[in-house]
Amino acid sequence: MDLFYSLRTPYRRNAVFIMNDATVKALRKLKTTGGGDYIWQPSVTAGTPDTILNRPVYTSGFMPTLAAGAKTVLFGDLNYYWVADREGRSFKRLNELYAPTGQVGFLASQRVDGKLILPEAVKVLQQA
Repeated sequence: MDLFYSLRTPYRRNAVFIMNDATVKALRKLKTTGGGDYIWQPSVTAGTPDTILNRPVYTSGFMPTLAAGAKTVLFGDLNYYWVADREGRSFKRLNELYAPTGQVGFLASQRVDGKLILPEAVKVLQQA
């Protein structure tokens, strides 16, 4: 609740939760104190994410697992996180590597960068 309400109201409208699978597992076990209902609400529609407090929950292997001092849950409006191309795409044809099997391989790469443009649009939960 503290994380949810630490984010200003305009950003809560489009906010999402992002966390590791281990954190999701721990949160799925939590219940409300009054009614004993689970705070985790699984999606009943295919293609729709599960929710916590009516906000979508997404998992990422790049989020830290539960540990003391770790920043384990991100909550915010990711429309303010911009991703930009830094260079054009490059393609390389690999003829020799696959020649014995009569195939041609391709190696593609692209350099991108990302930045949070408005830091107040995202909050992070740090474990005690």
